[in-house]
Amino acid sequence: MKNISIQNLSFAYKDEPEKKILENLSLEVESGEFVCILGQSGCGKSTLLRLLAGLEKQSEGEMTLDGTPISGASLDRSVVFQDYGLFPWMTAGENITLALEQKYPKKTKEERACLAKETLKKVGLPEEVFRKLPRDLSGGMKQRCAIARSLSVNPPILLMDEPFGALDAVTRARLQDLVLQLWQEEEIKKTVFFVTHDVDEALLLSTRIIVLGQRPSKIIYDERIPDEKRGNRDTMFEDPEILKRRAELVRTINKDVASRVE
Repeated sequence: MKNISIQNLSFAYKDEPEKKILENLSLEVESGEFVCILGQSGCGKSTLLRLLAGLEKQSEGEMTLDGTPISGASLDRSVVFQDYGLFPWMTAGENITLALEQKYPKKTKEERACLAKETLKKVGLPEEVFRKLPRDLSGGMKQRCAIARSLSVNPPILLMDEPFGALDAVTRARLQDLVLQLWQEEEIKKTVFFVTHDVDEALLLSTRIIVLGQRPSKIIYDERIPDEKRGNRDTMFEDPEILKRRAELVRTINKDVASRVE
């Protein structure tokens, strides 16, 4: 079990303590949930993800994983960024084996390379990509490599910060389907936090949707979606209940944006 509890979480940068980004945010996430986080630009979605990753420290409040405080980065919480986060001087394979060295220090170099190639195959990339530098890969291939790097260490928690935001529509759809398929096929599902601006992406992927309001951010919408009420790419725009949920999400976000303009 990897249940996450967030209680009365607040965050501001130390040089601007009066400008809170998050304030008194509380959230309970059960193991295996796929949580999409929506909200207007600058509301703190990525900040929340960085706090969960241990890359930032909260100003107030508490975050725990199965009762243990979250502190610092950990292989239990792997991050996929929009800009891929691949080291440009390393091949795709070296980027993945670097993570594997931390996870499996006792395995041989050959064993880690084999694991890396298996993970590349899992995300739909041919073995020759293992020896290519990031500059020789398309945006979609780079993001597949970034996903492979995160999955290679088999983290129970996957943190994804607008991972497909810079990709074209076709590549974006393919990677959405890939992530969803990999998550659904797992016997013990990872807990996924997925930041996005795209309401339709959230409806397609998530078992739970959260909307953050304007700064200082709190949760202004939170809904769990039962498996039997989740849509798929072919039917989601024909299902009256999904369309109703979509309209409610858009209305919630637009109302929040309008309140800031006023």
